[in-house]
Amino acid sequence: MASSLLLSIMSPLRVVFFFLLFLVDTTSSHGAGTFASSTSFPTINATGNKDEAEALLNWKSTLDNHSQSLLSSWHGDNACGFTGVTCDGFGAITHLNIFNLDLRGTLDGLDFLCLTSVVSFKFANNSIYVSIPSSIGNLSKLNSLDLCFNELSGAIPPSIGFNNLIGSLPRSIGNLTSLSLLHLSQNGLSRPIPSKIGRLTSLTNLDLSSDNLVGSIPPSIGNFTSLSFLYLSQNGLSGPIPSDIGRLTSLIHLVLLFNNLTGLIPSSIGNLTSLSALDLGYNKFFGSLPSELNKLTRWTSFHLYHNELEGELPGDICLGRSLQYSSINNNHFTGPIPTSLENWSTLRRLRLDGNQLTGNITEAFGIYPNLNFIDLSHNHLNGELSWKWESCRNLMTLRMSNNNISGKIPVMFGRMAQLQELNLSSNNLSGEIPRELGSLPMLFKLDLSHNSIMGKVPIEIGLLSHLAYLNLASNNLSGLIPVQLGSCKSLLSLNLSRNKFWRSISLEIGNAQFLEVLDLSHNLLIGNTPEVLGQLRMLQLLNISHNGLSGSIPHTFGDMSALTSIDLSYNNLEGPLPNIKAFNEAPFEAIQHNKGLCGNVVSLPKCNSTESFYDRIIEATEGFDSKYYVGEGAHGIVYKVEILEGQTIAEKQISSSEDDSEIVDLIPFEREIEALTNLRHHNIVKFYGFCSHVQRCFLVYEYMERGNLRTTLNEDERAKEFQWNKRVNVV
Repeated sequence: MASSLLLSIMSPLRVVFFFLLFLVDTTSSHGAGTFASSTSFPTINATGNKDEAEALLNWKSTLDNHSQSLLSSWHGDNACGFTGVTCDGFGAITHLNIFNLDLRGTLDGLDFLCLTSVVSFKFANNSIYVSIPSSIGNLSKLNSLDLCFNELSGAIPPSIGFNNLIGSLPRSIGNLTSLSLLHLSQNGLSRPIPSKIGRLTSLTNLDLSSDNLVGSIPPSIGNFTSLSFLYLSQNGLSGPIPSDIGRLTSLIHLVLLFNNLTGLIPSSIGNLTSLSALDLGYNKFFGSLPSELNKLTRWTSFHLYHNELEGELPGDICLGRSLQYSSINNNHFTGPIPTSLENWSTLRRLRLDGNQLTGNITEAFGIYPNLNFIDLSHNHLNGELSWKWESCRNLMTLRMSNNNISGKIPVMFGRMAQLQELNLSSNNLSGEIPRELGSLPMLFKLDLSHNSIMGKVPIEIGLLSHLAYLNLASNNLSGLIPVQLGSCKSLLSLNLSRNKFWRSISLEIGNAQFLEVLDLSHNLLIGNTPEVLGQLRMLQLLNISHNGLSGSIPHTFGDMSALTSIDLSYNNLEGPLPNIKAFNEAPFEAIQHNKGLCGNVVSLPKCNSTESFYDRIIEATEGFDSKYYVGEGAHGIVYKVEILEGQTIAEKQISSSEDDSEIVDLIPFEREIEALTNLRHHNIVKFYGFCSHVQRCFLVYEYMERGNLRTTLNEDERAKEFQWNKRVNVV
């Protein structure tokens, strides 16, 4: 059996590859089958498989002449009679064991796709050379592979580098005392790591990551004094790190992330002076960091993210100045940022977010020419933004949200050419948005929300062709919404809420065709809702609440199939809601406090037909009582009535014909309907509808406080004439 586990010392593939496959062989619930002890096997009532026979004969033809003569039994279309071949009862090849024959050639000419029933493939003690072809991965039922004592070179192909091992690590694994490399990652291994694994004192590399291992880390791992790499990440390991880990003085990488490990970080880790990478993220470690970590001067990667660690960070945690990657985010660290941080010139990525760190950011940070990512969000940092950040010429992400940073945004930020994300939200920043930010060609996300920034939005923001997320909410910004925002073709989310933007919504926003979120709430916007917003077919969230918008909701909104959330509350909107899911399922809070909306929302009046509206008018006027009378024209009498709370209409009842006082004169009635239906003018009152009956016909208009149409038109003409004369006099 041992010969099927080990590779020749001459082989560059090393020991681990065959050990992995041996585990499948010995732990599989289906068993491994019978190992061959000779080079010839009888057939078992098999008729043979022509495709398999052809595949073997084609491979035979690629070997040298001497090798072909050694396989003289390989002829015909029944492979079950070939030397070294065993078939099952259906004639499919299950074992292909050709060893000790001194065959010379490569495996490239063997079509493994025709041998999918093979469970045992043994070509040891031959002269097979070049590399293992990736097509060997087609042997999907394989549980034993032996290529010992050949002339193979190159890497193990990825197609057979992954398995699906299950169960537990056998205790007998401790018998492999000469094993130097053991990789069993990305399998289904479960149960605790056996303590006898500590007998593998020759190990230099142990990878048991991405399995289902449970229990504690056995203290016997302290016996791995030659170990350089230890990976136990992404399992269910629990309990503390054994202090014996401090005996692994040759350790270079220690990766234990994504487990349920708990307790204090042992001070003995300080003995691992060769350590260059330590990753303990996503566990449940608590308490403060041991001061012995200061002894580790060679590390380039240091990660403690998502634990429950507390206390202060050691002031000289990186005396070696070689640290490149560090994530200490989402813990409970307090106190100042380490003084040694200013000298970490090698730094490439740093995350300190989600702690309670204090200190002045102006003084704590230096110049990092290689830095590309830094996140200092959700701390208690103060001070002002420094000019030093401009010198971090490779910086792509800068996050400092939820701190106490004050002052202005430096103009020099506009010269950080590689910047893709700038998040300075939830601070105490003041002043205006520098127009120089429009010079950042790679900017993808800009979040300046929840500050005290004032002034107008620079039109240069429209030059940011890659900008996808723009959040300027909760500031003191004012003026018009820049039309240039419509030029940000990549925009996915636009939030300008809780500012002092006024006048109408910019029509150019409709050009941002990929927009998914639009929040313009809590501003001073007036006028109608632009129809072009209905062309934003990818819009999912729309919030225009708490403004002074009026008129009806454009019919184009009926085509916004992607819309899932709306809020139109606290405006002066009226008319029917679009008949789409977002409006039909909207809570009443999202449409309340408007002038006269109707639709299928609970607590909102239905949009009635002409007949039921006719009944409501009669009811509201109490049968056209004279107390609602406001005037009389050539063709009818006008009544004023409040049909809904806050919605007043003018109802014009058409006079009867002169020939029959019981019959309504329909000619002027029809002419007026035709004119009002086809005519669109800002000086014409809104025409809501009409009722036509043999004894009573009337028209329904928006009620106009300023008098009749003739007076209104004359006033507008006089106003236009005044403006014209004024311009002429100026010229």
